[in-house]
This record gives sequence, C-alpha cells and structure tokens, in this order.
Amino acid sequence: MELIKSRLLSEGSVWHIGSLSAVYLSQGLSGGTLFALTTYLVSIGASVKDISLLLSITMIPWTLKIFLGPIIDSFTLNRFGRRRFWILISQVAMMLAVMPLVFIEVSEVNFLLICLLTAHNAFVAVSDISVDALAADSLNADQMANANGFMWGSKTLGRGIGMALATSIFFSYGVNEGFLILIILMSTAFIFPLFSEELGYKAGQQNESYKNRLTLGELIAGVSASMFNRSAFAAMIFMLFANIGYGIFDVIYNEFYIEELGWSGEEIGYLRPFGMWLGGLIGLSAGLLTIYFQKRSLLLLFITGQGLVFLAASTFDPSTPTWMTSMAIIGVDAVDAGWSVLIFSILMALCTTNTSATNFGIFMGFGNISMLIGNNIAPYILGAGDYSFAFVFAALSLIPCWLTGYYLTRS
Repeated sequence: MELIKSRLLSEGSVWHIGSLSAVYLSQGLSGGTLFALTTYLVSIGASVKDISLLLSITMIPWTLKIFLGPIIDSFTLNRFGRRRFWILISQVAMMLAVMPLVFIEVSEVNFLLICLLTAHNAFVAVSDISVDALAADSLNADQMANANGFMWGSKTLGRGIGMALATSIFFSYGVNEGFLILIILMSTAFIFPLFSEELGYKAGQQNESYKNRLTLGELIAGVSASMFNRSAFAAMIFMLFANIGYGIFDVIYNEFYIEELGWSGEEIGYLRPFGMWLGGLIGLSAGLLTIYFQKRSLLLLFITGQGLVFLAASTFDPSTPTWMTSMAIIGVDAVDAGWSVLIFSILMALCTTNTSATNFGIFMGFGNISMLIGNNIAPYILGAGDYSFAFVFAALSLIPCWLTGYYLTRS
C-alpha cells in the first residue's frame, strides 16, 4: 500500500512532480528533434516556404486543442485514471506515428513527411492537454507556480537534449537513426505515467468524485464558470499574440543565419540547445523567483527580453560579432521559457472547475493559433521587406502581451 501511495499523483510529492515533468520532457524531446530537422532540411536546400509549409501544417493539431478538451473532459476509463488514460494512449501513439521515419529516406519536405509529423503532433497535443488538465486537477493553487516551473523547465531541457542529439545524429549518421533515438528516449519517459496512480477527485474537493462522463450541460456550466470573466478574456488576448513573433523567428532564422550570416546548419543545431537548457533552468527557477519578486515584474521582464532579442536580430549583418549573433539564438528560448512558466500558472489558476482540459485547451488553442499565424505569415512578411523588417515585426507583435500581462498580474 505504501508503494502505491508513493506513486499517487497528489500533494506535490517528488513522484507527482516528477511524473508531470517526465511527460513534458517527452514532449520537449519531440519538439527539439523537429527543430533539428528543420535546420537539417534548410542546410540541404529547403526554402523558407518549405519550412513554413512544414511547420504550419504540423502545427494545425495544436490549434485544435479547443476541441480536444471537451472529449478528454467527457470520456475516460477510471481503471486508468481520468487524465492518465489519455496520457498513456497518446504517449504510445506519439511513438508509433514517427516509427516509419526510422525506415524511410528523409531528404526534403514532402507529403509523407508532413503527414507523419502532423499525426505525431496530434498525439503530442493530446498528451499536452491531458497532462495540463492533470496538473490543474491534482495540484493545489499554491503549488502551481513551482510545479509549472519544473514542468516547463523539463520541456525546455528536453527540447535542448532532443535538438542537440538529433543534430549530431542527423548530420553524422542520418535522419532514420535520429528518430530511432527519439523513440527510445520517449519510451523511457513513458515509465513514469505508466506506474502512477491518479486521484479520483479534484485536489481540494475530496467529497466530489469524478464521473466517467460529463453531460453537455455539465460541460457548458464548467466552461462558463471559468471562462466568462475579464481575466479569462485578457488571458485569451495574451495567448493570441504570444507566439506570433516566435513563429516568425522559427521559420526564417535558419535561412537567415545560413544564407546571410554564413553559419552552417551544424553550428546552429549545436548552439540553440544551450538557449533551451538555459530556458529550462529559468523555467525551473521561475516559480521560486515569484517568492522574492512580483509576478508582474518577472512576466513583463521576460516579455520585454524577448522583444529585445528580436530587435537585436534585426540589426545583424555579416560584420556583426559572432558572440552577439550567438546570444540571439540562445536568448530567444531562454526568455520564452521564463514568461511561459509564469503565464501557464496564471492560466491553470483560472481553470477552477472539473472541465480543466477544456478550459486550458481554449487558452492553449489561442496560443497555438498564434504560433500558426507566425509560421504562415513569415514568408509574406519577408517578401514585403527583408529579414530586418521581419524581426522588427516579430518584436512589435508582443505589445498586446505586455499590456494584457500587466492586467493579469494585478494584485
């Protein structure tokens, strides 16, 4: 009994936080591998339009999280746990979706590659919304900022590990071997949710057990209770603009650094993980920093920092010192992790009902639509001006986040 209790997802225990972080680590490994793949493809001839197409289509499942939430909230098998059921099946499906990439040749952006990565991302999105709902259900309000730090920190560290490993393997051995390593690493992280036990009720509501299914009326009532207020509206505005600049950056930075600044794909692939690892450390500490600093000050600092990174990139040319161009690649992920941890803790605190997956899915749906917008408009922004104009546009897109972030962190 004590062994089972030690694996219970509650009270912010080491196993509890570790299990949530392990699933986020798995998602990060997947994202890092995709980052490395885009860099590899650009280095062998893929264009900005190719990368925009790849990222835009594979991003679509993330924008559908708004619709995934009601399904995850409304159906489960209690034998596996209300949220854990979805985490387990999505983790297995994530690995199966990329299994063909261990065997087929990948040398360009084509229909098959896009289909496989889109299917993979669909299951990563299910895993993401399920673990977010699990965190919102199993954590007390005073544990969320710290737990989010560990979760997002693990995801960002995973991105760095995934990109560093995949870069090394892609350029030295091939894409097939890189995806084989990804599957092995994800299967290791799968052990944590597999052997966990989930609460049968929302944290702090011991007298109200979960139902296997929610009626449409219960679903609507739960969403209305959390979402129809000024704070939720401000949060949706924040998320709608939050990732436009990042989406633009991801599409154009490889070609900019390779074609304009003279870097190699390997140099980019080996350097960017350092920013992800730094972001992981910032994410891990962001929750703790709120003990000593106002959440408003930290959030606005990180948003401002990301804007400054984009503005700095707009001034780069071949004569710019390498240390300065390197700092931009490192800084973009470091500051992104900082504000992400803080805003996610705010969003989770707004998910106060048993429809946590739906509520959080709505918020994250807006964030993913933001990324999709950035990925899609990047070639047009670049066509309307130059790289400098595109980076300035990315910086200006953060202004609504600064304003709504100020409102969301009011006392």
